Amino acid sequence: MVESIVTVVLEVAKCLGPPTERQLSYVRNYGSNFENLKTELEKLKDDGASMQHGVDEAKRKGEEIEKNVEKWLASVNNIITEAEKFTGDADKANKRCFMGLCPNLKTRHQLSKEAVRQFEAIVKLREAGRFDRISYRKALEDIRLISNKDYEAFESRISTLNNALRALQDPDVNMVGIYGMGGIGKTTLAKEVAIQFKRDQLFDQVIFVEVPQIPDIRKIQGEIADKLGLIFFEETESGRARSLYNRLKDEKKILVILDNVWESVDLQDVGIPHGDNHKGCKILMTARSEDILSGKMDCRHNFSVGVLREDEAWSLFKKMAGEYINSSEFKWVATDVANECAGLPVSIVTVARALRNKRLFEWKDALGQLRRPSSTNFKDIQPAAYSAIELSYNKLEGEELKKIFLLIGYTYISSINDVLMYGMGLGLFQGINRMEEARARVYTLVYKLKASCMLLEHGSKNEHWFSMHDVVRDVAIAIATREQNVLTMRYELVNSREWLDEGALKFYTSIVLHDSKMNVLLPEVLECPQLQLLSLWTEKSSLITLPDNFFRKLTQVRVLDLTYMHLSLLPSSLGLLTNLRTLCLYCSELQDIAVIGELKNLEILCLRGSYIEQLPVEIGQLTQLRSLDLRDCDRLQVIPPNVLSNLSHLEELYIRSFNKWEVEVEAAGVKNASLEELKRLPNLTTLELCIPDVNTLPKGLFFEKLERYRICIGRWCWEDTPPTCSRTFRLLLGTDNCISFKSGHIVQLQRIEDLCLSRLPDQDIIELVNNKLGSYSSQLKHLWVEGCQAPSPKESKV
Repeated sequence: MVESIVTVVLEVAKCLGPPTERQLSYVRNYGSNFENLKTELEKLKDDGASMQHGVDEAKRKGEEIEKNVEKWLASVNNIITEAEKFTGDADKANKRCFMGLCPNLKTRHQLSKEAVRQFEAIVKLREAGRFDRISYRKALEDIRLISNKDYEAFESRISTLNNALRALQDPDVNMVGIYGMGGIGKTTLAKEVAIQFKRDQLFDQVIFVEVPQIPDIRKIQGEIADKLGLIFFEETESGRARSLYNRLKDEKKILVILDNVWESVDLQDVGIPHGDNHKGCKILMTARSEDILSGKMDCRHNFSVGVLREDEAWSLFKKMAGEYINSSEFKWVATDVANECAGLPVSIVTVARALRNKRLFEWKDALGQLRRPSSTNFKDIQPAAYSAIELSYNKLEGEELKKIFLLIGYTYISSINDVLMYGMGLGLFQGINRMEEARARVYTLVYKLKASCMLLEHGSKNEHWFSMHDVVRDVAIAIATREQNVLTMRYELVNSREWLDEGALKFYTSIVLHDSKMNVLLPEVLECPQLQLLSLWTEKSSLITLPDNFFRKLTQVRVLDLTYMHLSLLPSSLGLLTNLRTLCLYCSELQDIAVIGELKNLEILCLRGSYIEQLPVEIGQLTQLRSLDLRDCDRLQVIPPNVLSNLSHLEELYIRSFNKWEVEVEAAGVKNASLEELKRLPNLTTLELCIPDVNTLPKGLFFEKLERYRICIGRWCWEDTPPTCSRTFRLLLGTDNCISFKSGHIVQLQRIEDLCLSRLPDQDIIELVNNKLGSYSSQLKHLWVEGCQAPSPKESKV
């Protein structure tokens, strides 16, 4: 009856004019207007989800999202929330109108008109969501140029700094050099030049590049391109040089710093314009000799960095050793020790730190050691610097700390994880069998080395990373070569004669070839009966073949690191390494790795970043395995059932990108593992896991004994957690992820430090605030809640 009345009224309204007819049509088309709104709303949700997937993918690649895309997604979320609330309220209002028997025409008119408005807004928003691109590659900021805490404004250095600054601002000067002996502070001074120019915005771009000892054109090109956000599409060095040249010419004023130049670097081959080609491109170089700058690089404006004056050296020495050395008992010997450091900052810092809070007889003993000539005539290090660093090494407490220092030095590793993998494999941590205990020991040892100034803080201020001064590393390698028969080469062209000497091979305990051009045919069998560590890091573009019997006689090897390898098939002789404890195949192209299953004593297996599509069933035979790292294995599609659950000794499991978890592992035709298998790992204490589909998540998966974890539920993109956090949980809900706090997934995780919650229903927010947060957040450091509808003040007890 109501519809008939409305129809009659509309016929009359036509005679009254379009405005009146339009208003009454809202009443007649009430149902269709709402259906149109709901249909368009679903389309908008699909568009928003698709765009969010693209955004997540871009973030995983480290790209920046366009501002208009972010604003569009925010508008989508807002209008979806508004439309869903409106349609829900409209349904309730319709039911209240005489139980739906006699619709309220005024209410119908208002609701229908609003439905049309929202429909049109959604159509307009969907049209606006057609972007040419959603992200862009941002030029990377050099963390080394954010701050320069190592810089001391000594008067003797101020003139060198000011001279370099003035020369680089001279329009007629395009190349400036800073030179001085190893450990004198050239790099620190060059960084200060860069920081001052960045602060005063005198250059549009400042780029800092560490030059390999033997210049590697592609590596230098890559370093500069990274800082510029430039992606090369050329394969040849000359093609990349042209691309880089054109990009640098786009910068009106740019400073390129080439740090630690040892040999001639052809700037044209690299693609760096200079001189009349681009007067806005200035170049600052550091080197250990003026001959390198003026003779090999034709740099005519060079400034030396000399040793510190006696008063400056004493000031720095006191700062590092402590004011107690001013006492009458210590001052005479401390003064003599400081003088023996010959004004070299690296010597002063390492020696003073090594003797901090030591007793008088130890100071006297140190003075005697420094006054004795160095037993090694090291070509590139002043004898005083060598003696000072060797003294600091001798003063390290305990053989364990000394071995870790040398290991870091000759292997070039720079992270806690690498020290842990190598150290556990070599058995360097006495009395420790569990990974979590070993990790704590590594943090302690690295902290002690930093406190002794034998290691440096990483620029990111993340305690997981560290670095080593090049002079300190040179000394570490010299000591390791002498005491441990270590062979190490980096950034060098390696040929057979250099390292395949039969007389030397039988004595080597470690062989490390990093970032080297392997211009060598490897022997069919490598005979190194005492070898315990073999680390081969090829260039990313290098192709190297490992003969099938290559490992046959390496019976004592405990650590094997093959990085950036292209291996379709691992050599069968790998299975003969019965003493192998650590195997790292980082970022390698791998196909068949089934032979790994024969390594019955293997404890640590790292396949991080490797191109592997299927984890072989044979991995399940590694019953002694303690750590399995499958992070960033983006091509991994298959983890067979019951492989993970067989690893009964597993303590650490890292899986990020795998998203093929099965719901029921016993079902017919299942080819992948289920998360249920993780419940059968009684020793698991560390877990990194991403679970895109909540439906694969079994109850009771997360147990209280986890010491460290990064767990993401829902389609999150992996981001770096705060450096201070070791326990992170992220929960992303959506229409297809129906899970709440009441299911108990979060409560089982203890001592959460970094908690991220997205799109929670309002009732769960109330539950979180009122009841749950305190039960698992006693150590909470970061809380992030987004896209959730917060409760009203009346609903919350807080």
